[in-house]
Amino acid sequence: MEKQEIINAIKSKLSEISVFTQLSTETDIMIQTELLNAAWGSGKKKIEYQALAFLNETKRTLYFWEYTKEISSGFSFGSNSQTSSQSGATTFRKVKILCYDPDGQVYEYCFDLGAITKIFKQTAKKQGWKFKVVLNKKKALYTQNK
Repeated sequence: MEKQEIINAIKSKLSEISVFTQLSTETDIMIQTELLNAAWGSGKKKIEYQALAFLNETKRTLYFWEYTKEISSGFSFGSNSQTSSQSGATTFRKVKILCYDPDGQVYEYCFDLGAITKIFKQTAKKQGWKFKVVLNKKKALYTQNK
């Protein structure tokens, strides 16, 4: 499968989980989204997510970088939990938040952050490409890979 076909397949699978890519002149695939921005009672929680993917045709390798930023504030009558597992250098994490407003209404938010990484990894490997998580954002950009 050619590079553009892999990119299109990844974008299609991401849209199935309501994650959408942005246009970029710096890399092949860019995600910059707010996965959660919730307020309840006197508490707030925000999760921002970024990911970059560069597909090197010569090396048939997909270089993947991701970043998650969580911001919480205030007090809420509820709970949240996170589960993590790791496969090689890739961390798979699920976030689940239960909150109760002063009227007793329950708000639940669940998202599997690992599902995003899994889409990139499985699509690349299925097409015979290597998948490499990079810790330095620059390694997932065109300028670093010329």
